[in-house]
Amino acid sequence: MKYVALLSAVFASSLASANAAEVQPGAAIPDRPTNNVEMIFAVDAAQECYRTAQTGTDLKFGLEHCNVAMRDPLQVYRAETVVNRGIIRFGLGDTNGALNDFNNALNYNPAMGDAYLNQALVLISEKRPDDAMAAISKGIAMGAANLQIAYYARGMIEDDAGHYAQAYRDYRQAVTIKPGYGPASRELARFKAVPARTISP
Repeated sequence: MKYVALLSAVFASSLASANAAEVQPGAAIPDRPTNNVEMIFAVDAAQECYRTAQTGTDLKFGLEHCNVAMRDPLQVYRAETVVNRGIIRFGLGDTNGALNDFNNALNYNPAMGDAYLNQALVLISEKRPDDAMAAISKGIAMGAANLQIAYYARGMIEDDAGHYAQAYRDYRQAVTIKPGYGPASRELARFKAVPARTISP
């Protein structure tokens, strides 16, 4: 199975709040403010959550910021923040927690196509190609902002199934959508063009 980085939702920064506890893999995390909310103005927890999802560094530290951001009563970018938290949880090896977060993001914003694509990438890593294909189709139908990821992910599934012509077409589509897109370009480099054979009459 090829490695692919999950998407990270881009969002505006907002205030942060409250303390975060250690979270067990796969566990549901409270995403609403508690009665005793302490506002922290020195750190933008949502922005730190996003930064960690983007860079893949200091994952546990970033997860704490995501949890803090989700407990902020002023947090309006809940779907985006929970997507970023799902990316971090996946990076920590918590695939069930990541899927829970992507599902929660869709509860906050059912039209968030990129959450479906993230879902699909986790399902691919769990070797659940049929479920992943369904999620990719939903992401495309919802007009996901990062369609190159949709076609790349679909290409990976087809590649693993031995459907090389379809995989090649999807990798090409990913590069057409986003020229120079690294993951798809690397996969395309594995293919060799072979002239079509002609049969003499």
